[in-house]
Amino acid sequence: MSMTQRWLLVTTGVLLIAGVVSASSETSKSEADPSDQQAALMLAKLACSQKITNGLVTKDFQEIHRGATELSRICEATAWASHNDPVYAHHRTELRKQAQKLAKMAEENNLDGATYSYMHSLNTCINCHEYCRDVLSVIDDSKVNLKVVPIPSN
Repeated sequence: MSMTQRWLLVTTGVLLIAGVVSASSETSKSEADPSDQQAALMLAKLACSQKITNGLVTKDFQEIHRGATELSRICEATAWASHNDPVYAHHRTELRKQAQKLAKMAEENNLDGATYSYMHSLNTCINCHEYCRDVLSVIDDSKVNLKVVPIPSN
Protein backbone atom coordinates (compact mmCIF):
# COMPACT_ATOMS: atom_id res chain seq x y z
CA MET A 1 0.00 0.00 0.00
CA SER A 2 1.48 3.32 -1.05
CA MET A 3 1.77 6.38 1.17
CA THR A 4 -0.96 8.19 -0.82
CA GLN A 5 -3.37 5.28 -0.39
CA ARG A 6 -2.73 5.17 3.37
CA TRP A 7 -3.29 8.91 3.60
CA LEU A 8 -6.58 8.66 1.68
CA LEU A 9 -7.70 5.73 3.85
CA VAL A 10 -6.90 7.60 7.08
CA THR A 11 -8.55 10.79 5.82
CA THR A 12 -11.67 8.89 4.76
CA GLY A 13 -11.84 7.18 8.16
CA VAL A 14 -11.49 10.46 10.03
CA LEU A 15 -14.18 12.13 7.90
CA LEU A 16 -16.51 9.16 8.39
CA ILE A 17 -16.06 9.27 12.17
CA ALA A 18 -16.54 13.05 12.19
CA GLY A 19 -19.76 12.65 10.22
CA VAL A 20 -21.13 10.05 12.63
CA VAL A 21 -20.24 12.19 15.66
CA SER A 22 -21.81 15.26 14.04
CA ALA A 23 -25.01 13.39 13.16
CA SER A 24 -25.36 11.99 16.68
CA SER A 25 -24.81 15.39 18.28
CA GLU A 26 -27.46 16.95 16.01
CA THR A 27 -30.10 14.43 17.13
CA SER A 28 -29.29 15.02 20.78
CA LYS A 29 -29.54 18.81 20.29
CA SER A 30 -33.04 18.53 18.88
CA GLU A 31 -34.40 17.23 22.19
CA ALA A 32 -34.83 20.43 24.20
CA ASP A 33 -33.99 19.90 27.85
CA PRO A 34 -35.29 22.56 30.28
CA SER A 35 -32.07 22.41 32.31
CA ASP A 36 -30.10 23.11 29.12
CA GLN A 37 -32.30 26.17 28.51
CA GLN A 38 -31.74 27.34 32.07
CA ALA A 39 -27.99 26.82 31.71
CA ALA A 40 -28.00 28.77 28.44
CA LEU A 41 -29.85 31.64 30.13
CA MET A 42 -27.39 31.63 33.03
CA LEU A 43 -24.45 31.76 30.62
CA ALA A 44 -26.14 34.57 28.69
CA LYS A 45 -26.59 36.51 31.94
CA LEU A 46 -22.90 36.01 32.66
CA ALA A 47 -22.01 37.35 29.20
CA CYS A 48 -24.18 40.42 29.87
CA SER A 49 -22.44 40.90 33.18
CA GLN A 50 -19.08 40.82 31.44
CA LYS A 51 -20.25 43.49 28.96
CA ILE A 52 -21.43 45.68 31.82
CA THR A 53 -18.17 45.25 33.72
CA ASN A 54 -16.16 46.11 30.63
CA GLY A 55 -18.32 49.17 30.04
CA LEU A 56 -17.92 50.32 33.64
CA VAL A 57 -14.13 50.07 33.69
CA THR A 58 -13.78 51.76 30.28
CA LYS A 59 -16.55 54.30 30.91
CA ASP A 60 -18.32 53.07 27.77
CA PHE A 61 -21.96 53.89 28.46
CA GLN A 62 -23.15 52.27 25.24
CA GLU A 63 -21.57 48.96 26.30
CA ILE A 64 -23.14 49.26 29.75
CA HIS A 65 -26.51 49.97 28.15
CA ARG A 66 -26.21 47.02 25.75
CA GLY A 67 -25.35 44.62 28.58
CA ALA A 68 -28.10 45.96 30.84
CA THR A 69 -30.72 45.84 28.08
CA GLU A 70 -29.81 42.25 27.19
CA LEU A 71 -29.89 41.31 30.87
CA SER A 72 -33.34 42.84 31.22
CA ARG A 73 -34.59 40.82 28.22
CA ILE A 74 -33.20 37.62 29.71
CA CYS A 75 -34.95 38.39 32.99
CA GLU A 76 -38.24 38.57 31.10
CA ALA A 77 -37.68 35.20 29.38
CA THR A 78 -40.35 32.70 30.34
CA ALA A 79 -37.92 29.75 30.41
CA TRP A 80 -36.18 31.40 33.35
CA ALA A 81 -39.40 31.54 35.37
CA SER A 82 -39.57 27.77 35.72
CA HIS A 83 -39.68 27.69 39.52
CA ASN A 84 -42.75 28.96 41.40
CA ASP A 85 -41.07 29.71 44.73
CA PRO A 86 -41.92 33.28 45.90
CA VAL A 87 -38.37 34.08 47.07
CA TYR A 88 -36.95 32.87 43.76
CA ALA A 89 -39.54 35.02 41.95
CA HIS A 90 -38.50 38.01 44.07
CA HIS A 91 -34.86 37.56 43.00
CA ARG A 92 -35.91 37.37 39.33
CA THR A 93 -37.97 40.55 39.66
CA GLU A 94 -35.24 42.37 41.55
CA LEU A 95 -32.61 41.51 38.94
CA ARG A 96 -34.89 42.75 36.15
CA LYS A 97 -35.47 46.03 38.01
CA GLN A 98 -31.75 46.50 38.58
CA ALA A 99 -31.01 45.81 34.91
CA GLN A 100 -33.57 48.44 33.89
CA LYS A 101 -32.13 50.93 36.37
CA LEU A 102 -28.64 50.17 35.10
CA ALA A 103 -29.73 50.88 31.52
CA LYS A 104 -31.26 54.18 32.66
CA MET A 105 -28.04 55.16 34.46
CA ALA A 106 -26.08 54.37 31.28
CA GLU A 107 -28.45 56.56 29.22
CA GLU A 108 -27.81 59.39 31.67
CA ASN A 109 -24.01 58.80 31.56
CA ASN A 110 -24.11 58.35 35.32
CA LEU A 111 -21.08 56.17 36.10
CA ASP A 112 -21.58 56.20 39.88
CA GLY A 113 -25.25 55.30 39.57
CA ALA A 114 -24.47 52.56 37.05
CA THR A 115 -21.75 51.16 39.28
CA TYR A 116 -24.07 51.12 42.29
CA SER A 117 -26.87 49.46 40.29
CA TYR A 118 -24.46 46.86 38.95
CA MET A 119 -23.15 46.06 42.43
CA HIS A 120 -26.72 45.67 43.64
CA SER A 121 -27.51 43.34 40.72
CA LEU A 122 -24.45 41.22 41.57
CA ASN A 123 -25.62 41.03 45.16
CA THR A 124 -29.04 39.89 43.92
CA CYS A 125 -27.40 37.16 41.80
CA ILE A 126 -25.30 35.92 44.69
CA ASN A 127 -28.29 35.89 47.06
CA CYS A 128 -30.42 34.01 44.52
CA HIS A 129 -27.75 31.39 43.90
CA GLU A 130 -27.24 30.99 47.64
CA TYR A 131 -30.97 30.54 48.13
CA CYS A 132 -31.26 28.05 45.29
CA ARG A 133 -28.22 26.10 46.41
CA ASP A 134 -29.01 26.02 50.12
CA VAL A 135 -32.83 26.09 50.22
CA LEU A 136 -34.25 24.96 46.87
CA SER A 137 -33.38 22.04 44.71
CA VAL A 138 -33.76 23.76 41.35
CA ILE A 139 -31.87 21.20 39.26
CA ASP A 140 -30.99 17.55 39.59
CA ASP A 141 -27.23 17.22 38.96
CA SER A 142 -27.57 13.57 37.95
CA LYS A 143 -29.57 14.52 34.84
CA VAL A 144 -27.31 17.37 33.71
CA ASN A 145 -24.33 16.61 31.46
CA LEU A 146 -22.91 20.12 31.55
CA LYS A 147 -19.44 21.18 32.51
CA VAL A 148 -20.94 24.39 33.90
CA VAL A 149 -23.84 23.91 36.30
CA PRO A 150 -25.43 27.33 36.80
CA ILE A 151 -27.20 26.68 40.10
CA PRO A 152 -25.57 23.89 42.11
CA SER A 153 -27.77 21.67 44.22
CA ASN A 154 -26.90 19.51 47.21
